[in-house]
Amino acid sequence: MISTSSPKNNILFVDDEINNLISFKAAFRQKYNVFTAQGGNEALDIMKSNKILIIICDQKMPVMTGVELLEQVLNLYPDTIRMVLTAYSDINTIIEAINKGKIYRYISKPWNEEELILIIDHAIESYFLKEENRKLIEDKARLQLLFERQQKENIISQLESLKNQMNPHFLFNSLNTLSALIHEDIQSAERFIIQLTNVYRYVLDQSERSLVRLSDELTFMRSFFYLQKIRFGENIYLNERQTDENISNYYIPPLALQLLLENAIKHNVISKEIPLYIDVSVDEQLYLTVRNNYQKKEGNSSTPGLGIKNLKERYGLITSKLPEFTIVNNSFIAKIPLLSSF
Repeated sequence: MISTSSPKNNILFVDDEINNLISFKAAFRQKYNVFTAQGGNEALDIMKSNKILIIICDQKMPVMTGVELLEQVLNLYPDTIRMVLTAYSDINTIIEAINKGKIYRYISKPWNEEELILIIDHAIESYFLKEENRKLIEDKARLQLLFERQQKENIISQLESLKNQMNPHFLFNSLNTLSALIHEDIQSAERFIIQLTNVYRYVLDQSERSLVRLSDELTFMRSFFYLQKIRFGENIYLNERQTDENISNYYIPPLALQLLLENAIKHNVISKEIPLYIDVSVDEQLYLTVRNNYQKKEGNSSTPGLGIKNLKERYGLITSKLPEFTIVNNSFIAKIPLLSSF
């Protein structure tokens, strides 16, 4: 029968003499949840259905001795604390119980009730201390695994970010724009070079960080957008609004904002007839929102979901709050949570 009571004080007493079982249960049932069994097989059946913290068994029993029972309990339920209760003072039996059953205590009959209560209480305390220690070890291992995974994800993310920023298309487009500026406007060409340098310097500087200040990311965004503005001219616009005055206290993953702008530019039509409008703001719920008019390119073979998936995974390693992506009234809206600290 499965116990419906709390397992925090479940103890099992095993003895082939029924009077001893009745006497033990009568003496300890008010303080503990006492199970009883007349033999080893019955005891093992009880333990299949109930979480037993402590098993106390008589040594001299037919069919299965106390030591034999505790040896099986050790293999099946190693966390259960094991004790032998016997009227015999055979030193060989004690040694056998310690070696095979790895008993917690060897108790002589007749038992002293007050003394046995102290022993059981200490054993229960030992059980939960061991259980807590095991959980701490498991938590440590889990956190270590999470840390290693985060390190791996960060490295992959850093490499992908570098690759995205320094890919041939980005560099080719930037150099083409610069080439045209040099022949048309030397001062604009110099400003373009400065902003391009800022972009590459930021990527390299943040490559080993998991989070960066929002203010730094916004500064980087302005340099990045400057390059796009020179390239697309009056066909693209950026509106930056911040409702929170103290944005320096918040953080986001590096290049997250650039990824959202890059997605908007990469996957939407940008022309004089259909300009692209991008709006960046911070709302009262502490989400950074990037909104653009949704005008998807026809035949675009690139996959915007890859960048979004990468960003969600990066956030998932840091916080339970994840980015949100929706399309509402012909607008693509990306919202990424701001983090208060590392």
